[in-house]
Amino acid sequence: MASFSVGGLMSGINYTELISKIMELKRQPIYRLQDKQKSYNDKVSVYNNLSSKLSTLKSAADKLRTSSSFYAKAASVTDSDVLTASSSSSATAGTYSVSITQLAYAHSITHNTGMADKSTTTVLASGSTFQFTINGESKTITASSNLTLEGLASQINALTYTGSAEAEATVVNTGTTASPSYKLVLASNTTGADYAITINQDDSTLNLDTAPSTIQAAQNASFSVNGLSVVRSSNAVSDVITGVTLNLKKAASSASVSVANDVNTIKLNIEAFVNSYNDVVSYVSSNSIYNASTKKGSPLNGESTSRHITNKLSDVITRTVSGLPSDMNALSHLGISTDYTTGALKIDSTTLGSKLDNDLSDVANLFTTATTGVANQMYNYIDDVTDTLDGSVTVRVDGLEDLVSDISDDIERLEGSLEKEEETLSRQFTSLETMLAGLSAQGSFLTSWMTSLSKR
Repeated sequence: MASFSVGGLMSGINYTELISKIMELKRQPIYRLQDKQKSYNDKVSVYNNLSSKLSTLKSAADKLRTSSSFYAKAASVTDSDVLTASSSSSATAGTYSVSITQLAYAHSITHNTGMADKSTTTVLASGSTFQFTINGESKTITASSNLTLEGLASQINALTYTGSAEAEATVVNTGTTASPSYKLVLASNTTGADYAITINQDDSTLNLDTAPSTIQAAQNASFSVNGLSVVRSSNAVSDVITGVTLNLKKAASSASVSVANDVNTIKLNIEAFVNSYNDVVSYVSSNSIYNASTKKGSPLNGESTSRHITNKLSDVITRTVSGLPSDMNALSHLGISTDYTTGALKIDSTTLGSKLDNDLSDVANLFTTATTGVANQMYNYIDDVTDTLDGSVTVRVDGLEDLVSDISDDIERLEGSLEKEEETLSRQFTSLETMLAGLSAQGSFLTSWMTSLSKR
């Protein structure tokens, strides 16, 4: 902007206002560039949102595109007091008999004699040592000052470990409020026989190295699955039955675990796939409108990239899957049809439910067939168009952002040019005012001189 201004004191013209109006007219090309830049930025924003919606559709397709992901499984047990079970799609349908001999427990110990005080009486004198080992790690506490029961517990809990098991210390009142009897309880945070705590040296008054009292012995879980004996360090077992996690709860007990295809979840996954598809189609449609009254289009109006994407998605949805029976090779056979007014899919829930109940493997083939399956095609196509390097959405967004950057450079150049032009106008009008002031002074002098001559 100009660094000075003129007021038109001699001419009576408001040059500041005049210059402002002149510059406003000259700024019109910048305003047009800013409008174009906003249009490109709006397109970038909409394409980014479209990419997100496509990713959601891709994730929905991923749950249907392979047999292992399509066949969702549900696990049930005959007695949930004995154990619970959960399953993934990789589980094999069947029934498994589980008999639990013993549960896994974490090791915990304490000292025999309780203490009336926990916060003032010294249990580990300054310079003394308390040392233990857990999971092969030896930990040593050398008191730098006298430690109370609480102080020792605090230092134990401040230790750091490299392994998976740690020791945790708590101070428990085994007496009453009126007559307390405090004990230090040292426990492993991990179940299993391999994670027992060994006291190597105890210079404290607790004598945990020579006379510990075992609260709970370190113990593995022992059980059988269909007669096969198994031992594990944890009660949560996920590596015995493929795709099934067992949570053992009651020893000396038995229960059966049944794994079956979870038709309800499969149906929900198909519905999520359809809904995600409709979300993409609706989003592109609502952002491709042209308003004849305002003669303005929405961000995707006239955009070939978005139009090509929806056309391809529609082609995937309506195409028949080669190699499948003619009565089960298209989504329409599942009760999934296209509303040709909106392009959205509709689901006949009754037809879909019947097909899932009676022809589950055929439904699976429709989605999972290699290369040509509906979910496979959808996943692979979206993976291509949203590729972060050369996907069509990425390429279009990059191109739009380049245009935005170029316009910013153009605006910056124009702004600089207009600033100089405004300064030039200000100097010119200032010179004019100066000249008018000089002429006015000369006029006044001549008037005065002529008046003096007339009086002679």
